[in-house]
Amino acid sequence: MAVERVAGTEAICFDVFDLTAWNQKSQQSEKDVKQFWLNRYQSKKQFQQYVQKAALPQVNDQPQLVDTDGIARLELPYQQQDQPAVYLLAASGETGTQEFLPMVVFVSMDFPTEPIVLYGKYQAQQPAETVEEPKKLVNKPSKEKQLPQTNEVTSNVLLGGLLLALIGGIGLAYQKQKQEEN
Repeated sequence: MAVERVAGTEAICFDVFDLTAWNQKSQQSEKDVKQFWLNRYQSKKQFQQYVQKAALPQVNDQPQLVDTDGIARLELPYQQQDQPAVYLLAASGETGTQEFLPMVVFVSMDFPTEPIVLYGKYQAQQPAETVEEPKKLVNKPSKEKQLPQTNEVTSNVLLGGLLLALIGGIGLAYQKQKQEEN
């Protein structure tokens, strides 16, 4: 099986977390759960802290490494707590400019007879976070040209509309006067 390789992902490994109980509590759709966890990913460190804070049980004892073909093979239970299993896959060990985004997997109620094949998504690695000191904002009138405020724009549009109506009225009066002369 030919798999397109992303540079820097030759030695990534996966941690698998059980989301089944969390999913039952959240009462969200599959799409919403996937989006929720993807939205929590701002940086790898911040995401790992969030996973720890959520106290998700880790399913695998050791991180699962990819093989020489860039494929990670995992055997996971179809059910957790007598419910269809939901797993969160989080990668680590990327060395290039791309990082693997977290993936949520909902195991089907129908037990597949073939292996499930998943393809991950990547994004450019985020630069190291820098904390800037908040600037003090002072409300002073600016000497520079400013954009009009909302109510000014409305009054300008109203004035322009009245001007156009006046010109149209003059034009109609002129047309009427010309017709009367003929």
